[in-house]
Amino acid sequence: MPKPATQNIITCLAQFSIGTPDSINLSGFCGDLHNDSRAIVEGDIFCAIIGHDQDGRQYIEQAIKQGAKLVLVECENKTEHGDLSFASSDSKVAIVKFYQLNQCLFSLTKSYYHAPQDNMTLVGITGTNGKTTTSQLLAQMLSADDKPCAVIGTNGAGPLDDLQPLENTTPGACELHQLFNRFNDEHSHYGKFSYVAMEVSSHALSQRRVQADLFDIAVFTNLSRDHLDYHGSMVSYGEAKKQIFSTDSKQIAVVNFDDEQAQKWLKNWPEQQTLWLYSREKVITNHKTFVLAKGIKHHVHGVSFTLVSHLGNIDINSPLLGDFNIDNLLAAICVLLIQGIPLSELPNLVTQVNAIAGRMEATSAKNLATAVVDYAHTPDALEKALKACRQHCSGELYVVFGCGGDRDKGKRALMAQAAEQYADYLVVTNDNPRSEDAQLIANDIVAGFTDPDAEQITIILEREQAVLNTLNKAKRGDIVLLAGKGHEDYVIVAKHDEQGVVIGTQKLAYNERLVVKGFYQKYANLATLSNEATL
Repeated sequence: MPKPATQNIITCLAQFSIGTPDSINLSGFCGDLHNDSRAIVEGDIFCAIIGHDQDGRQYIEQAIKQGAKLVLVECENKTEHGDLSFASSDSKVAIVKFYQLNQCLFSLTKSYYHAPQDNMTLVGITGTNGKTTTSQLLAQMLSADDKPCAVIGTNGAGPLDDLQPLENTTPGACELHQLFNRFNDEHSHYGKFSYVAMEVSSHALSQRRVQADLFDIAVFTNLSRDHLDYHGSMVSYGEAKKQIFSTDSKQIAVVNFDDEQAQKWLKNWPEQQTLWLYSREKVITNHKTFVLAKGIKHHVHGVSFTLVSHLGNIDINSPLLGDFNIDNLLAAICVLLIQGIPLSELPNLVTQVNAIAGRMEATSAKNLATAVVDYAHTPDALEKALKACRQHCSGELYVVFGCGGDRDKGKRALMAQAAEQYADYLVVTNDNPRSEDAQLIANDIVAGFTDPDAEQITIILEREQAVLNTLNKAKRGDIVLLAGKGHEDYVIVAKHDEQGVVIGTQKLAYNERLVVKGFYQKYANLATLSNEATL
């Protein structure tokens, strides 16, 4: 869809009590709103916000040099709101002061792009684990039912077969509305989307990059330890997640009844907000609207269960591994039922789903062990991934894992404990060490083991070597869980100056899925990929 006329900003600013003189002439230009100066091109508008990590006011001249025709700059004094000056480097470019611009940016961009999201059904999905899988399962099934669905999240934005990379799981207001604008364009290469399944991070909610009223349906998957380096406590982390719910009748909530945090919320759930619950526990049948997985059976090609709901019962066969993928599937099924898809259509839609890239993605070949690549990088996710692998494992269970640098150090020992409890053989390696020393991170992990000197524990810091050594060691019937990298095609390491001093971080190419694929292609004529693997 073409960019909006830059002149539109005049009307939008008036909604925030900012008047602009006739001398500001933006006619003839078309442009986007950006709060990242690097993205500015001719005709755009630069929003210089005071961010969490960066102060956009430092990049005003750079934005003007790149073609910005107007600059909105956040001010900290309310009395300066609406003050206007002109850039010293280009007297035609006005600089308008905007009080609390960061807080108002979502509303401003929504107005500038004429609220494209109002023409689509938006499903917001939050939780420590399961966001990516749930969003992509939902998109697969909606699209299979002739309801085109785009996704926004960890793996990128757009249709599932052509995701474009994103810097953040949940984009900021400017980038987000550009995506909505694109998704709403019936003349685009992909056509118009009627649904968007969007991952919503706790950071985005706490920073008010998105707000509850954006979502027609809000899904909560679970809460476990993560991001405490940012939120400080589990209470604060939980409160951030809870902000996805509008607490009114305009939004439908879908909640995992089996989650401990959800149980606390349900004690005081607002009566005016419609609530759907999903579970693997029988007590859920007392609720008005629910879906339940009953009689779960694990087998070599996935799981089967009876879907019990307030609308009736039906048998489901899923190609996905593990109980937590049943939870993800149930969350997606709730949304399908809310949207009026008949219960009778669900079995066919579920059988068509594929494993998500880097999410319990299994690869195997005759007479070799099975490798499972998964993004698990929290204690809870690692425990669940190992339990899922164990359900399908006839031999020994290996795990290769590490912990990210410059992040919550408290979870390192917890990751070690989960690995030690649920795996037979443990290989500690790196996982985005960033500016930290990879050996010191490994030491923190090893300190969490009950018996650090056990012969079942190995430390191989070079990740590719750790993966290949473990796959070579494992035998037919064994499973090797490669945890932490998932879909990522890079590793983040320290960047040093000439004196060896750390001056930042850098991304180096590393794709674990390709490493695995290469291993099986070397040792077998044909590697069986994803949910086709025989476990």
